Amino acid sequence: MSLIRSAARAGKVVKNVGRLREIVTTMARFGFGALVQRTGLGRFVDPLSRRDETGTIYSTPVRLRLLFEELGPTFIKIGQILGGRPDLIPPDFVTELQKLQDSTQTLSITEIRPLIEAEIQGPLEKCFSSFDTEALASASIAQVHAARTLQGEDVVVKIQKPDVEKKLYQDLEILEILAFGIEKAIPELKIFRPVAVVEEFKRILLEETDFRHEATNILQFRKNFSGSDFLVIPRVYSELSTRKLLVLERLRGVKLSQFESFQSLGISPAEVLRKGMDAFFKSIMVDGFFHGDPHPGNILVLPDGRMGLLDFGSVGKLSRKSRMSIINMFLALLAEDYDALVWEYVQISPAISGQGRSTSRLDQMSRDVAALYTPYHGLPLKDIPSGKLLMEATGVAFRNNIVLPADLVLVFKAVMTLEGIGRLLDPNFDLVGAATKYSTILIKERYNPKRITKDLLFFVRDLSRLLRIAPRQMGETLRQLESGEFRLNFRIVDLEKYSRSQSAGASKISLSIVAVGLLLCSAYVASNDAVPIWAQLSLWTASLSVSGLVVLRSLR
Repeated sequence: MSLIRSAARAGKVVKNVGRLREIVTTMARFGFGALVQRTGLGRFVDPLSRRDETGTIYSTPVRLRLLFEELGPTFIKIGQILGGRPDLIPPDFVTELQKLQDSTQTLSITEIRPLIEAEIQGPLEKCFSSFDTEALASASIAQVHAARTLQGEDVVVKIQKPDVEKKLYQDLEILEILAFGIEKAIPELKIFRPVAVVEEFKRILLEETDFRHEATNILQFRKNFSGSDFLVIPRVYSELSTRKLLVLERLRGVKLSQFESFQSLGISPAEVLRKGMDAFFKSIMVDGFFHGDPHPGNILVLPDGRMGLLDFGSVGKLSRKSRMSIINMFLALLAEDYDALVWEYVQISPAISGQGRSTSRLDQMSRDVAALYTPYHGLPLKDIPSGKLLMEATGVAFRNNIVLPADLVLVFKAVMTLEGIGRLLDPNFDLVGAATKYSTILIKERYNPKRITKDLLFFVRDLSRLLRIAPRQMGETLRQLESGEFRLNFRIVDLEKYSRSQSAGASKISLSIVAVGLLLCSAYVASNDAVPIWAQLSLWTASLSVSGLVVLRSLR
């Protein structure tokens, strides 16, 4: 299997050698040459490339940001993701990578038109009565235009830029090669799980290039909020949408960041905030399906006071266990119970492979988390940046071998963003209070008779299944015992150490038996007057010598 994997990596190197040379050469220019050499990719660095002086002028986090900007859209996207993951990288890197902007050149209508027509399999006029030639927005993966359908409905058309997937796949394959080299050759960086992280980013970015995922996300949000008279989710024009084209209802309103504008419309910022937070916590704690990037540019206040959501490329999905953990975390914050908060982190996360979770480590984590919150002790909840502190606590958890599920970190990032918006709209905004309101609702729902009855029914079903299969499995085990086929396989982590320990134990037992035998003989001889005194002394000396040797070996 390892031979196959090696062959696959070699194939990726050969296929992408040109871009690989460009990436590692640029890394060397920005002061990461030693890293490239240690991964075994130094032979691909262009020896004629111009040496950059950033290594002597700028810090490592700044050089990493500049490197990502130089390498283009895929690396900018990854840098932006890392900028929201304090559980993966140190705080100074997080701060620097948050400065990355996904700015790219807008394509002209003559470049965009053929792409759209290839997706709708006909001229623009086949589906749209009008189409704006100027883009509303442009990013590295797609750009957006306003249009109107043949039925007169205002829509936005999101079209993927040319060769995006091809470039993305190529860069991700090279990142896989780099991650493998780092994990294999640089033990001190293995704790950051570079291979697993690249796999996670690969999933996120490839989903983002398939607009069918975003369409499915929007349909799910519309279903979850179908009864809401406040939150507006745009309609998807499925008949016009494809893998590279997404057509949505156009929502018109004022961005949440421009709160002075909707104040002039007679809309209360505090009321918008309260209803918006209710919707957000419902999506997290009730639905387990939430918007992963609720920054002000993705939230509109409509003229009638309702709220519209945009851009559903980044969403999070939470299991029931994760939802209950979030509830418990907010309750722990409310009670300033940091041990309880740490316990929730431990419960929701497996340990990093090969790393233990000793009691001392968990105690240290509790102290570190308490230290984060100490400056805010005794302050009103409205003055405590809970979202920011939850994000910082994920970094503390990571340093103590606890890695949270990616979607849970996405919750903290969204909470931190919304907390910033909340304080902008209402200086008295209390995030923990808003979260606790929904936490109370869910706790009541969890322990109501109907829920308990439902859980009991699942328990009875599982128990019934176990009782059905247990006799058959026990019968098969007894049959194997009777026929001599039954085997027990034990895995010993350190076989050599175990073998030495067993050998030493056997030696001690043997010497102990000899010592006991000699002592018994000595006692018998001493009680027999017919044995000369010199013989008794010799036997006692031998017995005591062997006994002393046993004691010394047992102390080793």
